[in-house]
Amino acid sequence: MFEIGLPTRLRVPVVAILAFLIAFAGRATAAEPMTADALALRILDCEALYTVTDGLKPVSEGFWQIRFPAAQETTEEVEQTRRVLNDLPLGPDRETGVYIFVKAFDGKRTASAFVAHKPSLRALIERRKEVFEPIGVTAASTAQQVLEKIDRAPGSARWRAFGLVFGYPEYAVEFFVAAGEHEAETKRFVTRDFVNLPTFTSDQGRFVYAVPKGHVERDEDRELKSKTAEIIGRYQAWRSVYVDQHKLGAVELLRNWILPPAIPYQLERCPVVAEGEFDNCIPRLRIFGRHRRR
Repeated sequence: MFEIGLPTRLRVPVVAILAFLIAFAGRATAAEPMTADALALRILDCEALYTVTDGLKPVSEGFWQIRFPAAQETTEEVEQTRRVLNDLPLGPDRETGVYIFVKAFDGKRTASAFVAHKPSLRALIERRKEVFEPIGVTAASTAQQVLEKIDRAPGSARWRAFGLVFGYPEYAVEFFVAAGEHEAETKRFVTRDFVNLPTFTSDQGRFVYAVPKGHVERDEDRELKSKTAEIIGRYQAWRSVYVDQHKLGAVELLRNWILPPAIPYQLERCPVVAEGEFDNCIPRLRIFGRHRRR
């Protein structure tokens, strides 16, 4: 069965078998902690963008990973990454951390960075109490506690809860759970198709979910496609200004996109961005670093 937290080299064949959380397949194992700007860019360039912006995905993980001997509780790299994540300007409605998966493979455990949109996660848990309460998750649970409880849940309960917190459509989650149960009972793989949603890094293999073979697009698919297209379109415009043109960096992009301004300002279209390039105007004062929140 699929195990979230598998090392990268083991994920490709497992995802080929169960193929629901294929997004885990392309992640490189980190060798050392990253700088704040590098971590911020990892978050924004992958599917975690849909978590930090409006909580379309209540939780995203895997933008930084490391494996270490199972006998160890943690490593200095893990603790340093936790500190760097904690200092990112994400505001009170986001939670970050590094989760260490329970199961070890080849004598090593996997630590994976995560970010959660707390209002979206709480709303999901309240709405689907029948899924989360039996495994000890409540709306008062932190994202770290949610991951811990789900990771320790048995079989189908684990797959269903992970699928929901990672923002997949509920019909797709149920398909995946039923397919996994069928395979466990019969040893016969259930064929499937996939729906891929774009990220800055890749149009495929990051935010992707399995659907029945011959799947006809549903309203849920169209809604996700529309929302992700809007978010990534806006991000591409902001990234072009903050990262590519003015070299202000991903941390400044996060700060100015997510946090409210420290003082009132006039919204103006930035003169370095062509008219009509994007619909959501970027505050000129904040782009050039004046009056920024400290």
